[in-house]
Amino acid sequence: MVRKHVHAAVLTVLFRLTRPGSPLGEEERQEIEAALCHCFPTQVKHYLFDDAGHVRTSTFDVAPLALVASKHETRIAEHVQQMFQQGWPEEDAAVVAPERLVHETAAIAKRLAEVIARLARRLQWALDQMRRLDGARAKKGTLDPDEDALRARCDRLIKKLKGIETRRRREAEGYDDTNTYAVLAAEGFLPGYGLDIGAVVGFHQAPRYGTDLRDWELRRVLALALREYVPGNLIYANGHRFYPRFFHLEATEPTVFQVDVANEAVVEVGTAPGGGSVGLGASALLGVPICDVDLPHQSHITDDEDYRFQLPVSVFGYEQARHGAGKAYRWGAKDVSLRASVHIRLVNVGAAQLVRRTARLGYPLCLVCGQSRSPLASQADRDQFATDHRERCGRPVESAGFFADVVADALCMRACENREEAYSVADALRKGAAEILEMELEDLQVLTLGRAGTEEVDVLLYDPMPGGSGLLEQMVAQWPEVVAAARAVVERCPSRCATACVDCLYTFRNAFYHQHLNRHRAAERFRAWGESLSFTHDLPPRLPATDAGGLPVNEAEATLRALLERAGFPPPIGQRSIPLGLPMGSTTPDFFYEDPAERAEGICIYLDGMSGHIHGNAATQRRDREIREELRQRGYEVIEIPFGHLSDREAMVRHFYRLGRILLGKERAGRLREDTLWFEGAE
Repeated sequence: MVRKHVHAAVLTVLFRLTRPGSPLGEEERQEIEAALCHCFPTQVKHYLFDDAGHVRTSTFDVAPLALVASKHETRIAEHVQQMFQQGWPEEDAAVVAPERLVHETAAIAKRLAEVIARLARRLQWALDQMRRLDGARAKKGTLDPDEDALRARCDRLIKKLKGIETRRRREAEGYDDTNTYAVLAAEGFLPGYGLDIGAVVGFHQAPRYGTDLRDWELRRVLALALREYVPGNLIYANGHRFYPRFFHLEATEPTVFQVDVANEAVVEVGTAPGGGSVGLGASALLGVPICDVDLPHQSHITDDEDYRFQLPVSVFGYEQARHGAGKAYRWGAKDVSLRASVHIRLVNVGAAQLVRRTARLGYPLCLVCGQSRSPLASQADRDQFATDHRERCGRPVESAGFFADVVADALCMRACENREEAYSVADALRKGAAEILEMELEDLQVLTLGRAGTEEVDVLLYDPMPGGSGLLEQMVAQWPEVVAAARAVVERCPSRCATACVDCLYTFRNAFYHQHLNRHRAAERFRAWGESLSFTHDLPPRLPATDAGGLPVNEAEATLRALLERAGFPPPIGQRSIPLGLPMGSTTPDFFYEDPAERAEGICIYLDGMSGHIHGNAATQRRDREIREELRQRGYEVIEIPFGHLSDREAMVRHFYRLGRILLGKERAGRLREDTLWFEGAE
């Protein structure tokens, strides 16, 4: 929430500075106006297509925005800080601390580049699908009905992004998906009333016969999309059922996770101590980021339907060692913390009943075209699907999970004895909060963080709403009332059940952990821990772990940029994505330069880490080498700078001499090698 309002404030200041009455000279006003016109065109098509109407071969350049924002950062910072000083609650002062606002202000061009890259991925996915389908048409003479429908869908998407196919009168709901500011609001870059509703888009495919329902979009935040937009689920909308089928996969190799079903623990391979293992009972699972998906029509919703189907899924997770400020409390014998902006990786490892009963992980997914099948489909159907796609796409169908990195406010209870205690207490508290705070039960989600080889777990009650809804703070403020309501739920079950039932703790959405729910265990804990929550101390924010070079990634990039500027190099272009096509996908160098002599396609500068979880990982290193060799073969100059070299004078002299030969000429490059004052200033 803060970030998008910072972006709006930055644009407000810049637009004011372009007016005749501003304190700037004519030349500076024109520079800002040119940057705004370039970076915020009327229609989004300019981000993706050039003036001739052709697909851009290089990423849209947002450097002019970064330049004017940097030049006028003092004025912008003053305005932004004044804006957030008016009526902002003191308890959330850390969220709008001056250094944080300055960071968000400086990153506006990078955030815009991320949105443009997201739009470009959608365009590239549609183009790749059309190329693949055109190849299939050339071989077969015609396309199957589902392939024909997919090609038509991709064609409509491209026309919308290009501004050729506009919204019809009967499609008045929603936002104008060709207008730049409307799209930026929908993507969460700018504020918008009811528009920032998620970065994952489900594209409904209308039935081909017997209805006038048109294609439309349904957006979801990451945490919700991870549960809903999965194969085998049903999506109910506009009187119809749709099912997730065609995933817009990113053109990168999947991540490998180790999943310990017994302890509900998951970890990315290579990031856990001892080589990434999570126990002898762990299984490997390929994972892909949750992404946009096409939702073909299944059927109309009938009046005689008693209930709506929702596929129960197993979502495991782990914290990523980063969170905002918070507070620590003591609830009887239990340690409780409330932290803002907890970074969590959630992994949907498969359909709950299959994971629990047979330890069958993942969903049948073609990693080439993105088509899928329900994990509950018959064995014959799944075998036929695998055979078809092995022949059609040239790669075996894999069982893959989906993951998402979410940032959420979270209430955490540490070191619960087992899952029965964790789930029973957390779900009872959620029900108590729903009654006292008049919220929906699903407004707060439950996540247990398992540990390999032990039944002990941490449990999170987290707020999936981007930016937070304030429910957890209200819950803490009214803790005695919430606990009393929770006790009533578990102690006064109308059915007087032995463990739990639909009259106390069971719901359709928590079906995966019904076997762990026990109202008597929850009641026992409530009696033992009491109803008071006592504050113990403040929790400082936890920033990203430093790498082997001793610098967080963003700080290292800032250091390299400062060195480049002190050495007399022109400002580099940041976050320029370079499409490489399948199977490589795309690559985004940390910094990019055009070659002034046009001897190379461009200069790509990569700032590499040496730790195991960044570029030091063997698999990541191998993929980096493949991508960078591909760049060199295509005529790009590639310069790789390890983190450790940022503090090594001789190493940086070598890197800058090489770069200087290309950008500055042999004579000026030689001066960089002889006079290293540009490096001394960094110390």
